[in-house]
Amino acid sequence: MNYGRTKIVVCKDECDLGKQSAAAVGEKMRALLRQRDEIRMILAAGKSQVAFFDALIQEPGIEWSRVVCFNMDDFWDVKFPEHLTCGYQVRSQLYDKVFPRRFHLVQFNAPDPQAEAKRFESLVRAAGPMDIVCQGIGTSGHLALNEPFQTDFQDTVWVRVVDIAEQSKLQFLENPTFNQYGSIPDKGITMTLPLMLSAPYIVTLVPFSSKREILTRLFAASKPTVALPASILSECEGTLFVDRNSCPASSMG
Repeated sequence: MNYGRTKIVVCKDECDLGKQSAAAVGEKMRALLRQRDEIRMILAAGKSQVAFFDALIQEPGIEWSRVVCFNMDDFWDVKFPEHLTCGYQVRSQLYDKVFPRRFHLVQFNAPDPQAEAKRFESLVRAAGPMDIVCQGIGTSGHLALNEPFQTDFQDTVWVRVVDIAEQSKLQFLENPTFNQYGSIPDKGITMTLPLMLSAPYIVTLVPFSSKREILTRLFAASKPTVALPASILSECEGTLFVDRNSCPASSMG
């Protein structure tokens, strides 16, 4: 199956999705590392990435000491607990286990979010072109924190301060850890889509039944619309990994 220019791979469940996507990403990383001294990746946080991280850690022959990683987004709130941030999740589940050459996180508690967005953008611009992006799709249809009607597919700014959509807050609060805290920040800092989708190798991971509704809407979208930011994937060469829980029944035949 395909969604426009994006290939769709249907996996058995989230564990199978993690293994298949990690095998594909690992193969690409090894190929790129045979060609150059350093590669650069953009990575996401969230429940959808956990099985992928677990499997990617086990991929053989990846010289992580030649990989530079960037987190694509994070919440912004000076009072928000660090252990609930996107950066903490990816660092603890991946970076602290594979030890990349460098990894860059959004400073979630920076005093000035606009200044932090500019700082992070300057790091990305200085690093050079991105090679791989690994991302999910939120129940709002967002990619990273590029929310409906806040997204510009032609944005010239690479990192922005954004308002987190109410639907995204509801999704986050389904996580027991966030639920115990009781609220989600109103603001986030995110890479914009022109930056993220500039990577020539784009992998999108969408397991779980909670994502079936948004995938149903996505597959029905005939062209990109800012009402559904993930619809831009129809114009991008890449791979969308779904599982039998998230994939609309009509798409499985």
